[in-house]
Amino acid sequence: MSRGDRYPVTSSLQNLRGQFFTDYNLLSAGSVMAAIPTLLVFFVLQEQFVSGLTLGATKG
Repeated sequence: MSRGDRYPVTSSLQNLRGQFFTDYNLLSAGSVMAAIPTLLVFFVLQEQFVSGLTLGATKG
């Protein structure tokens, strides 16, 4: 694969739509596959996210 063949995931999902027909099953599966890495990072680093959000919430 050359450097010109690389696209963001959202552009690749847009390419799954056709002009006259859209396979929603394929589009839904692609959307779930695109969301999995983000969800994995969130669940692995969930404690750091919560501590960062509550860091500035202390009164005093």
